[in-house]
Amino acid sequence: MLISKGYSVNDVICFKLMNGEEIVAKLVEEKTDSFVVVRPCTVLPSQQGLGLIQTLISGEVNTNISLSKMHVIMHSPVIRDIEKHYIKTTTGLQL
Repeated sequence: MLISKGYSVNDVICFKLMNGEEIVAKLVEEKTDSFVVVRPCTVLPSQQGLGLIQTLISGEVNTNISLSKMHVIMHSPVIRDIEKHYIKTTTGLQL
């Protein structure tokens, strides 16, 4: 089990799930048994590098999502380049 140093609200975090997917999302709240996140994106490799696509394509974009910790293998803050790409993908803002 990965020991977390703790996250702050609005941190952009990457999660490796038990099914092998990696997602990036903004933290809303960390609970004992789950992470509450918003705007989760799946990480996809592409010819131009890593890409992000909305994880819940048919879900409401601004809805808080509960991600059970029992399905998360590991988690970490994202590197700065991925954080910038995530913000651009989810908000349209270029940093």
